[in-house]
Amino acid sequence: MPLTATTYLASAISEQPSKPTMRAANAGFMLLVVICLCALAGYALGSLVGLPIAIGLAGLIIGPIVGIAFVRSRFRDL
Repeated sequence: MPLTATTYLASAISEQPSKPTMRAANAGFMLLVVICLCALAGYALGSLVGLPIAIGLAGLIIGPIVGIAFVRSRFRDL
């Protein structure tokens, strides 16, 4: 059976790798993890200084900024 243009097109499409699914969910989970880690690091550093709640809240405020930077660098195409 001779190959036609349709067969070439179908084989070219099937050979292209597909993008992984659930990328938005992975990005959201990564953002949440970074926020929690920043809050935890702030609390830990605050415990050493004697102001665990205040510096922990500062880490919680800085967390989304750092998280968005990480997600943007990792998932640039979203």
